[in-house]
Amino acid sequence: MSALNSTELAKKLKKEEYSSVYYFYGKDIMSIEQYTKRLVQKLVSDDDVIYNLHKFIGKNMDLSTFADTVEALPVFAPYVCITVNDLNAEELNSEELNYLLKILEDVPDTTVIIFYNTAIDIYGGKKFPTAKNKKIIDFISKKGDTCEFSIKTPAELSKTIISSVEKGGCSISKQNAEYIAELCLSDQIMISGEIAKLTSYAMGREITKEDIDSLVSRQFNSNAFDLSKAVVSFNKRRALALLDELFYQRAEPIAVLAAITMSFMDMYRASLAVVRGFYPTDVMSDFGYKANRKFAVEYAFRDCRKINIRHLRKCIKILADTDSELKSSKTDGRIILEKAIVEMVSEKD
Repeated sequence: MSALNSTELAKKLKKEEYSSVYYFYGKDIMSIEQYTKRLVQKLVSDDDVIYNLHKFIGKNMDLSTFADTVEALPVFAPYVCITVNDLNAEELNSEELNYLLKILEDVPDTTVIIFYNTAIDIYGGKKFPTAKNKKIIDFISKKGDTCEFSIKTPAELSKTIISSVEKGGCSISKQNAEYIAELCLSDQIMISGEIAKLTSYAMGREITKEDIDSLVSRQFNSNAFDLSKAVVSFNKRRALALLDELFYQRAEPIAVLAAITMSFMDMYRASLAVVRGFYPTDVMSDFGYKANRKFAVEYAFRDCRKINIRHLRKCIKILADTDSELKSSKTDGRIILEKAIVEMVSEKD
């Protein structure tokens, strides 16, 4: 019984080594749903669903009913399976939380409980789960198995993308598979939709970068990232065109500025790291980057060599001044941002 990664969990399920309680959480919602569905299908056949599969919604869940269900015996089947979707422990008082843990203390061998989160933030907007949610996770890790599904990197997702494309009757290079993941910000639900679109369009041939650029919807952060690259390359026309696209996506000026600033901070940190002989992994560790931003850090190491550190500092100063102006001026935010982009592109050292 322990905290597992998705690979370890998959191996245990393949061997049919089941635990009495599971807790699935993290940012990769699609994987959480897939593993929950997969586990339920292994535990309960289609013919036994009516009697042996019980579903609870976490919000306002009746703990007494839940306790009775946990103790229920399976009907002509090996297991009773119980799923609990989106239970936020922070909404439970101390008495309720303790009662829940007491229920989980001694789960019958014929019962398997799966807690899975797909639409709540158990992190409370921070890096780690909140106190009450962590208490449940720690408790279940001793009684069963927990798994945090983190967003995968584009490189990690490329194999899955290639496999999905091949199932759709087409082919794709590893480089272009990673490119799709980058454009979709490693969101597997979004990637799945884009693959369906691309395979229908390609009709059995190889999916090219031109296909991807024509059909895949660019996400807000990927556009902001490309805008920063255009500024670093002093490509004023490209930078302003990308800014125009961001506003076409109805992005708020403050959000646009934040995304651009994040890209420039990536490059500034990378620039300092290069001078001191550090690597992308060092920057990710020191500044707490999540795995799905690995490609951004690696690209920052590449792009920072195109611009000297003095100009990077100037750009960051312009961005800071722009932030103050956006928050204090009545001038149209788009005009303020266009002015900032022009200043950043024009002030080449």
